[in-house]
Amino acid sequence: MATIGDQLQTYRASLEEAKAKNKQSVARKIEQQIKELEEFHQRHPKEAEAPSPFEVFCDLNPSDINCRVYDD
Repeated sequence: MATIGDQLQTYRASLEEAKAKNKQSVARKIEQQIKELEEFHQRHPKEAEAPSPFEVFCDLNPSDINCRVYDD
C-alpha cells in the first residue's frame, strides 16, 4: 500500500501534468486533494498508509450524512 508521502508525490506529478496541458479544472481538483491530504496528515501524524479520498473526506467532514457511524 502507498504511503501518504507517495500519494502526495503522485498528486503533485498529476498537478504538474494538468497544468502543462492547461486543464484548469483538473488542476484545481488535484490542488484540493493535496490540501485535504496534507490536513489529514497533520491531524494524524503517526498514520503512514495513505487513506482513500473518502476516508480523508470523512475525517474532514465527520457530520456529513455519508460519514455517519451508528452504534447498535
